[in-house]
Amino acid sequence: MSRKEGCSCSSWGSQQQSVSSPGGWNRGLGERPMCYCGEVAVLRVAKTIRNAGKEFWGCPNFKRSGGNDVFKGCNYFKWLNEDNGDEKDATIARQRRKIYHMEKSLVISGKWVRFLSGIIICLGLINVILVWKLIQIP
Repeated sequence: MSRKEGCSCSSWGSQQQSVSSPGGWNRGLGERPMCYCGEVAVLRVAKTIRNAGKEFWGCPNFKRSGGNDVFKGCNYFKWLNEDNGDEKDATIARQRRKIYHMEKSLVISGKWVRFLSGIIICLGLINVILVWKLIQIP
């Protein structure tokens, strides 16, 4: 069957959007896991000496900044042949996704607070100048 190769820009291995096996996609449980960013994980191939050729699931945004410092992927990692059936792992993954999204929201909220604080300071300064000008008028 075929493999679609994506960008191989990270040291983790080549990004693969889909992988087919003789029995179709159904490897293991048949579902592609979700990374902590909430996106569908991509199948990659390890290039290290110890794990060369071994397939694993990884975050599609790993080591991609996208032009800003806020989002650099979540470092999700899971070997392809690991059992996904454990309920604890699913709960932990869900909680990590929630934490990740909350941290991302916190960064964005902090930027809004700084922006709005700057506007309030500017308006206060304009107000002081206007009051000073009104007092100066004879």
